[in-house]
Amino acid sequence: MIKPEKLKRGDKVATVSLSWGGAGDKDYRNRYEIGKIRIEKLFGLKVVEMPNSLKGSQ
Repeated sequence: MIKPEKLKRGDKVATVSLSWGGAGDKDYRNRYEIGKIRIEKLFGLKVVEMPNSLKGSQ
């Protein structure tokens, strides 16, 4: 089994959405943004959004 290296400050992480695309919906977008900010501030990681991360359920 290959184990990835431990994440360190400055590393990039990608966000993906649930299959129904809810992270892009108006009702959930604020939660997504808060989570993104927390990851960046607390862990020092760079958050990269994948193309469909915020697509929405429509």
